[in-house]
Amino acid sequence: MVLSLFGLLTGMAKSEDSSDEVTAATASVAVIDRDGSTISRGVKGYVESVGEAQPLEDSRQALQDATAQNRISYILIIPAGYGQRLQQAAREGTEPPHMDTIIGYESASGALMNVRTDSYVGQVSDYLTTTTDDPARAVALAKETMNHSAPAKRITPDATPLSHSFVTYARFSFYPLMAFAIVTISTLMAALGRRAVRARLEATPVSGTSRSLGLLGACLVVGLAGWLWVFGLGVAVFGLGSVATSAPLLGVVAAAVGSYTLVAVSLGFLMGQIGVGKHAANAVANIGGMALSFLGGAWVPIEWLPDALARAARLTPGYWADQAISGAYEATSMSADVIGPLLGNCGICALFAVAVFSVAVAVGRARARSAL
Repeated sequence: MVLSLFGLLTGMAKSEDSSDEVTAATASVAVIDRDGSTISRGVKGYVESVGEAQPLEDSRQALQDATAQNRISYILIIPAGYGQRLQQAAREGTEPPHMDTIIGYESASGALMNVRTDSYVGQVSDYLTTTTDDPARAVALAKETMNHSAPAKRITPDATPLSHSFVTYARFSFYPLMAFAIVTISTLMAALGRRAVRARLEATPVSGTSRSLGLLGACLVVGLAGWLWVFGLGVAVFGLGSVATSAPLLGVVAAAVGSYTLVAVSLGFLMGQIGVGKHAANAVANIGGMALSFLGGAWVPIEWLPDALARAARLTPGYWADQAISGAYEATSMSADVIGPLLGNCGICALFAVAVFSVAVAVGRARARSAL
């Protein structure tokens, strides 16, 4: 119960954009023109027109302070002789010369501004190559071209998207579910495996198969309780609005969390069949739960991981559960063609549970034979 607050607080910390308007990103910019040519003045004028111009002294100390404090998202330094070199490159048909840039580290707006600057310089170079030799004319034509824009409109998907906070909560619930199921089930099986308790159970007129099935059913009930608590809490806090509008997508998330819960139950069942101690079970639950959550992409996007880890992640159940949740969040339709592959990912995750259950049953039979 306490561990589930881990995902709950993380989901609450995630904000989401509910606006239907498309707004252009604007960066704070500063241009240091060491050239003073017509072209460099044109570049400076363009950058300051599309960004929020900030004053900046042309000194090493000022540049270092602005960078360290992240006060300016995009700093452009035009070196001396740049305009002349650009004209020469245009005549020779080579790439435009480079300018020095400093891009802020807290936002992508500076990187976007750099792309727009390169596009403007490319326009100036193209006009110098194909239309005119006059730098002022090329600058004017480039400015006119860059001022052209197309209206942007957000396309409303056929399906109402799930709440980002709810999806984040579901991902961050992988670890609490794993830890809860392994510790609870292994503790339950350790208690039932004590000599006195086992002797009473074996004295009852019930076959060993029936007892094993009953034990497996008890483990599944523990997993069901954990799944109901985690998923129900998430729906109550984040997903009530999706029950009526996006029920199939909500069902995919429920299936993904449920299949991962089955994996956790199977691991707890295996720990109980092996007969590990309480401390060992806690270690497996915590370290294993965190490792599987990390590799599955629940905490860090798979794209950020090294290639070797990204390939290894496909061999973990959390990866397939996370793929189903991600697909449900990004889905623009609730058709069978969209839902089917996502449920297939849940099925792959459930196959991991089947495999672990099979190993646990084999271990239990081997221990039973050795005890005779």
